[in-house]
Amino acid sequence: MLYFAQPSTMGCRFPVTEKQPFSPDLPMIRANAVSTLAQILSSAGMRLDEQLQKSGLSDATQLNIVDFLRILESFAVEVRDESLHMSKRPLLPGTNDHVLSNLGKCRSLQDALQELAASYNFIHGGAYNRVERRDRELLYIIDDRQFPYLDDSDPIHIRFNLDCVLLYVHGVVCSLGGHAAANSLVKVQSRADNGDNSVLQAAFSHLPLKFGAPCYVLHYQLDMADQPLQWQAPLTLSSVYNQLQFHLGQGNGDNNLVTKVRHLLEQGIQSQDAVAAELGYSVATLRRKLTESHSSFRQCREQVLNQEAKTLLAQQLALEDVAQRLHFSDARSFNRAFKTWNGVTPRDYIEKLQEEQ
Repeated sequence: MLYFAQPSTMGCRFPVTEKQPFSPDLPMIRANAVSTLAQILSSAGMRLDEQLQKSGLSDATQLNIVDFLRILESFAVEVRDESLHMSKRPLLPGTNDHVLSNLGKCRSLQDALQELAASYNFIHGGAYNRVERRDRELLYIIDDRQFPYLDDSDPIHIRFNLDCVLLYVHGVVCSLGGHAAANSLVKVQSRADNGDNSVLQAAFSHLPLKFGAPCYVLHYQLDMADQPLQWQAPLTLSSVYNQLQFHLGQGNGDNNLVTKVRHLLEQGIQSQDAVAAELGYSVATLRRKLTESHSSFRQCREQVLNQEAKTLLAQQLALEDVAQRLHFSDARSFNRAFKTWNGVTPRDYIEKLQEEQ
């Protein structure tokens, strides 16, 4: 069982051989799926239009796949629960980063997926995830029929969220296995009654999709199972989303500017001048366009820094080392900034993370 949070790799360029282009072909989310997202937010006392603004977006009818997932991750950070208030065991933001950071140590794609499944089974206290080799296919299976959901969780919302999880797992495969692994997906199964409000219809419209299945399953060609990993650096959710953007495409409109700025910051391009140049803008134009998107360069940078801090803290680095890596003058300054961003000190955050493991 997997959920969403929001990390980065500030100051560490991803090990890719070429710059990832922003293509105009990223699939758009159907209106029914957007409506379901609005209902999930409303159940937590939040509004979709407010979340759109915080993500630098303005039109709920023009949401692409990655923007959609980033709204979910922002929601998880705000409610401080990566289960989106559906599980009886809330997950502190940063749990996913802690799990992902260990996958690059695996020898093959199958090893990495088995490690992913085992980690989440341990966290949730049950055998809900598994990997199987069957009929010349490598399967990643999520069986949530015995999962301890909250009693008042809406089944439609649960199945909607698990469809998003399948897309996330595919992003992990894209990150670890590259283009060949991404294209080896041959079939997807979901427990949702139909695809009317599912993100799977948009993301995998070219593949056989089976709804009403007993479990959630991604089917990959078996020849990918033993392939060595192409990703050696610690993996984070932001890098997973970047790979989804690369493999599924990325919109070019100004509504995606905040995503683009964060993408560049996560690649280690830290100065406003350099980010503006990468986007083909003057600094003044970048500031104006970010303001029009209800954001700012400082806000983007703080969001990226905050999630990088959570990633490093989850890896049990000393506060002084985290402060140094993030270019704070000292641990006291880092402590003050982290509490401003999250409402808790770094030490409180670490203790809570340890309690959840």
